[in-house]
Amino acid sequence: MNRIFLALVFLTASSIGHAQPYMNESNPENKVEGNLPSARSYDMSENKWNAGITSGVNSPTGNQASSAEFGFIIGMQPTTNVGTAIEANSTRFEKKNDVKQTNVLLRMAYTMGGDVPVLRNLFVGVGAGPVFIPDHVRWAGAPLVGLDIPLSSKSRDYLSLGLEAKYIFVTNTDVPDQFASTLAVKYWF
Repeated sequence: MNRIFLALVFLTASSIGHAQPYMNESNPENKVEGNLPSARSYDMSENKWNAGITSGVNSPTGNQASSAEFGFIIGMQPTTNVGTAIEANSTRFEKKNDVKQTNVLLRMAYTMGGDVPVLRNLFVGVGAGPVFIPDHVRWAGAPLVGLDIPLSSKSRDYLSLGLEAKYIFVTNTDVPDQFASTLAVKYWF
């Protein structure tokens, strides 16, 4: 195994010397002409922060009944298309011991953007975090999809109305996986 590794290192190192003449700046094939976009500097004032409340329906897998879910979300959108957030929501499952469950998810989402009215507000993302149940903690991951429609044309200080769906995979079998659909009202500042 070590001999194979050493042979690969030797072959890679010896081929670098042969590639060097082709990387010469005087070679016209290595020059890029035309207008290239300049690197944009990052400005903290471009961050869009948001805070909101969520309400919806949580449907666990198995024979448990659906129940109401309430929560809050705090997020930041550092660029036009990427957003991060922390979300906490709570639901109470009606079974023999009336279990209350709280999910805390760190999320990252990509907003589609563009010119099509509804699609430009559509986002897809993932979330991961702990699930708190009386006497124990489990871990969960969730793919999510949704949309946030601004209720104003301003770039700051506005409300948005959103819909979201996510499937929460929980790490242990004593807690069922859940499909949650929620309505969100967010204030962007």
